Amino acid sequence: MAESKNKKSWYKRWWAITLFIFLGLIILGAIFGGNSSNTETQTTSSGGTKIQQPSQPEVRTYQMGEIIEAGDFSWKITKVTTAQQIGEDIFGSFFGEKADGIFVIIDVEVENTGKQANYLSDSYVKLIDEQSREFSSNSVAAIYLKPEGSALIFEQINPGITKKGKIVYDVPEGISVANVKISSNILSSKVYNVELQIS
Repeated sequence: MAESKNKKSWYKRWWAITLFIFLGLIILGAIFGGNSSNTETQTTSSGGTKIQQPSQPEVRTYQMGEIIEAGDFSWKITKVTTAQQIGEDIFGSFFGEKADGIFVIIDVEVENTGKQANYLSDSYVKLIDEQSREFSSNSVAAIYLKPEGSALIFEQINPGITKKGKIVYDVPEGISVANVKISSNILSSKVYNVELQIS
């Protein structure tokens, strides 16, 4: 009989503890859950409630020649040119690459502003046209740029060192305005836009 009473008492305590934990979680969720959203509510003049959408971070667009601090690199785009082909004709044979559309070549200066050596890649930089189409660099065509070694493809740069180079894109003909989207590194989602006029 005593054993039966002890079991009932234990079950009551267990339910009480479970209920206490459950209510505690609900209260904590109400306290912290209300602060997790960036949406704001405002009362309108008519007494209704207006829900504001979360504010989006402002994206600044830089001009050519301006310095962009992106992670551990400082970027500056100094020039933009176009070409139908990159390479040279040697004894009647062409050694290089011909564009499927047109090559857009941007000249950049990049400084490692960090405290240690960092890898720099042309994959950090994308070209985006007015239709929001995104173009990756063409490293194969960049190899044939003159002077030799002027292509910025992939290399390690020590802190305080500035590297000058060129990045090549193969884009459809007719693009006159584009944005250069620079990421601070391969995994970064933060981007910096540079507006270009392509002639």
